Amino acid sequence: MSAPPPFFGNAEVMLLEPEDIYVPERIGFLHEDKAVALGRLMAVDGQRDPIKVVLRKGSPKQKWQLVVGRHRLRGAELEQVGIWALEVHGDADYLADLEASENLHRRPLGPIERAKFTAALVQAAQARLAREHGELSQHQLAVKARWDRVRHGQENADGALRDEVEDTYAKMAGVYGWEETVGDALDISKRTIHRDLALYRLLIEPFPDLIEQLSKHPVVGENASQLKLIGQVRDEAARRRVIEALLADHEIGADDARIVAEVDRPAGPAPLPHQKYFNAIEGSWARLALAQKREFLLKIPAMLTAEMKRELRDQLSREIEAEEPQQPGEKVTIAEQMRREGKL
Repeated sequence: MSAPPPFFGNAEVMLLEPEDIYVPERIGFLHEDKAVALGRLMAVDGQRDPIKVVLRKGSPKQKWQLVVGRHRLRGAELEQVGIWALEVHGDADYLADLEASENLHRRPLGPIERAKFTAALVQAAQARLAREHGELSQHQLAVKARWDRVRHGQENADGALRDEVEDTYAKMAGVYGWEETVGDALDISKRTIHRDLALYRLLIEPFPDLIEQLSKHPVVGENASQLKLIGQVRDEAARRRVIEALLADHEIGADDARIVAEVDRPAGPAPLPHQKYFNAIEGSWARLALAQKREFLLKIPAMLTAEMKRELRDQLSREIEAEEPQQPGEKVTIAEQMRREGKL
């Protein structure tokens, strides 16, 4: 049997109070509903998997710092119960590696959160290699320079990603001893790294103020294909507009958001400048229930000029007459027919 990982050496499971554990900035997002569910399960069935903590030296309050298990810790806090914890050891890079790798394989992640964990795992591998061989500074400078050229339109994002993925996978293989088959089995293949780093470089890193909200968008947040459509927008400012359009409307997808942000045009002739306002009115009206439409109907006359009211009256009269069935034997004169057709 192989030796246990070094953080299990002389390990001791402890029962701690949630308030004694400091929670630093985390890689992933906190999903409150998941924390509530886990807390309830732990209160009823007991805790089956300890969280991982590290000792905070010289800190009289909150002497422990969380490494892995944020949702379990929050659940215990909500249920006001103690939490079983395992003390781990290691430097900051090693603990970041532990958090990223454990969360990466513990549960299914959405595309955005998975990209954050993959990027953290990549960075941890690079840091470890740098400590051993002193190569990180040059690599960091090369990556920064490469993506600065992308931001200024001097290099294509696909080319920058291809170069970074090749370099990254080689470094991770050197650190972890992965072969191609092992990477595929763990879903940390070149294809996976390319997909996750694309999201990280094009959406997560440039827009830290928007990305958590985007991850919760009901149409786009959990859809990798939709997120890819956003990442394909080359201009960073335009990419921000697409994201902002999505956050302003939770019922549209990336295609519509790209049109709203004026990145794409719909099929057919170019829309008139006011067309987007027409579309907004029609779309909003369609979302109203019948009772709401009747309520709003009473407000329409106050929004019209006298001439518009007459035009609306005449239009409604013509449509109502056209819908009324003609009585048997009713004779319609030519003048009346022309009036009904709006020719008089």
